[in-house]
Amino acid sequence: MYKEFIRKDLLDNGYGVYRKILEIYREQMAFLETPARFRRWLAGELDVPLEKINLSSLNSALQQQRKKDKEKMQSRAITAQVEPVNNKVETFPFSKPSSADKKQPRINEL
Repeated sequence: MYKEFIRKDLLDNGYGVYRKILEIYREQMAFLETPARFRRWLAGELDVPLEKINLSSLNSALQQQRKKDKEKMQSRAITAQVEPVNNKVETFPFSKPSSADKKQPRINEL
C-alpha cells in the first residue's frame, strides 16, 4: 500500500519522504544497522535506482530519529527516578516558628 506511494514520492524528491521511510521501515533499518545497507535494501524493495536514494538525507533522518528515541528514554528514566521521591513520606520533623519546642544553641562555650 505505502510502497507505491513512497516510490513515487522518492522519485519526485518529495518533502519528508525519508522520515516517512524510517517510520514505515523501522524494523528493517534496525536490523540492517547502517544507512548504506538500508539504502541498498530499500532500492531493491521499492524498485528504484540506488542513485535516487540520497544517503545523506537518509542518514540525517536516522540521526533525528535516534535523537528523539534517546530523549524519550531519558525522560522515562527521569520520570521513574522522580516518582519514588514524590511518594516518599517526610520523616524529618521541621520546627515551626509557633512551636513551643525548646531551642538549643548549637555553639558550645569554651
